Amino acid sequence: MPPRESLEHYMKFLKTLTAATLGSLLAFGVLLFFGFLFLIAFAAAGDAQPAVGSGAVLVVNLSGDIPERVSGDPLAQLLVNEPAFDLLGLTNAIENAADDYRIEALWLKPSGLTMSWASLEAIRRSLEIFAATDKPVFASSPGYFMNESEYFLASVADSVFLDPESIFEFNGFAMSMSFYGALLEKLDVNPIVVRAGNFKGAVEPYTRTNMSPENREQMQALVDGVEESFVESVSESRGLSQAEVRELMDRDIMFSAKQALESSLVDVLSFDDEIRSRLGQLIGNEDSEDLNTVSISNYARQLSGTSGTDKIAVVHISGTINAGRTEGANPLTASVVAGADTIVEALRSARNRRGVKALVVRIDSPGGFAPAADAMLREVELTAEEMPVIISMGDLAASGGYWIATGGEYIIAEANTITGSIGVFSLFFDASGLFENTLGITSDQVTTGPSADMFSGMRAYSSAERAMLTSSTEATYNAFLEKVAGSRDMSVEDVHAMAQGRVWTGADALENGLVDELGGFDRALQEAASRAELDLDNTQIVRYPRALTFLEQFSMASSASIKWVGKAMGVQAAPQLNARLDHLSELVRLSGTVQARFTPQLTIR
Repeated sequence: MPPRESLEHYMKFLKTLTAATLGSLLAFGVLLFFGFLFLIAFAAAGDAQPAVGSGAVLVVNLSGDIPERVSGDPLAQLLVNEPAFDLLGLTNAIENAADDYRIEALWLKPSGLTMSWASLEAIRRSLEIFAATDKPVFASSPGYFMNESEYFLASVADSVFLDPESIFEFNGFAMSMSFYGALLEKLDVNPIVVRAGNFKGAVEPYTRTNMSPENREQMQALVDGVEESFVESVSESRGLSQAEVRELMDRDIMFSAKQALESSLVDVLSFDDEIRSRLGQLIGNEDSEDLNTVSISNYARQLSGTSGTDKIAVVHISGTINAGRTEGANPLTASVVAGADTIVEALRSARNRRGVKALVVRIDSPGGFAPAADAMLREVELTAEEMPVIISMGDLAASGGYWIATGGEYIIAEANTITGSIGVFSLFFDASGLFENTLGITSDQVTTGPSADMFSGMRAYSSAERAMLTSSTEATYNAFLEKVAGSRDMSVEDVHAMAQGRVWTGADALENGLVDELGGFDRALQEAASRAELDLDNTQIVRYPRALTFLEQFSMASSASIKWVGKAMGVQAAPQLNARLDHLSELVRLSGTVQARFTPQLTIR
């Protein structure tokens, strides 16, 4: 019998060999799996793009959301349906098609749109540019359903078609908020809040069960602003008075396709083959089966970027502002964090790049950690000392997002950009009741001073501690007021009168002097080129930070692993639940920081 020591060595060797073999097999399997996905993705990306021949119809299928940026990563397009274009790419493609002699008509097919109204405004404007060429524009709904978002775009068309049995929703707009005050009360968690500004509603989800009168006032103003834009646009496009459009929205909860036709909101009830036939006849192609169509995805891919030695840099600030590195969009929840370190590096790189003559800062953010926003602002101001800096506001440029905007010399927003929210708050939580009364966990400590443990989250605050917190929050608010006043050539008193955490539509912000012009991303590029004395058509656009690939986003989003497994097994939580869980996850991250932030996850529908 072999010695005991030899058996032990032998068993260790077998264990090591087995573990190494299994590990190698697992690694090989993972590599093989992702390699297989890469092959499929690149094969799809490498498919020959159909040439755009004369007499082509540009088919614009739009669904879901159109992101501010896309990575162009074939794997992202394959696995999470990342669009082939971002918002600027889409609008540029439509406007390019307006001057393309090969494109003779446009067929818009919106379905299930979830994008915000500022993005819808940008897309509608590009459709209007195409329609102004007198090329035919048709619109229909591939989903047999059309609501206000889809109709806002479709109303630009010369002819709006619906399937005879389609549903046509035309009943106004609503915005809802989720509140966790009752939940925290049940959990015996006490939120400790100090805010500067009567309208700073970002803390209300944690302290109330409904909107305060001040918050309700500003939320109502946002909804009313969307309705005003919608009514004006539809009235102009459809030849109806604004009173008639409003009366139609108020009269019925939902229209059938037939009612929409009778109300002159749509033109024809037709099936898809009949629309193709009509379109073919208009452009001289009698055979609808041979209708020469090109998708907006393929058309956008074929457009090459402008080259040149002169450059305009675009720095994107998207998502909640925080310290540290930017966390790429979670591939499964699309939540984004704009890290100060990443944005600061991007601004420095843009400023120091050879040939960069102007900067556009594209902001799509509700704000966040005030010191992080201030670090970004510092780099914007340093860049403004060397070249023109234009601020372009997307769907949302509020609170900390507006803080950064004060560094630009010219601010452009969409009419329904949510902006302002010039105010701050501090948020802490006393969870001692949850631990002691519910979980049976108690704590004790020794300290060198009466306030040494005030950030432990395990006790209430004394009056002196609350006074310190109030003083710190108000100091940040006063600094915010001074930055806005200096940037907008206003007095601190005038800024305070319109600030106090209140959010405004872009149109109202223009009236209040908080922005300089209403327009989109393309208008900001034009303004930057003009101020830098550049020919935009011969100027290269360089964008920062680099868009992350799917695997980079996935590896950065460590919290996505459980959801990824759930998705792979066909178990996917409802989007509404995911949004609320993401919201609740911020309780820990927000605690103990001074925030220049607007209420997250508001959707007007």
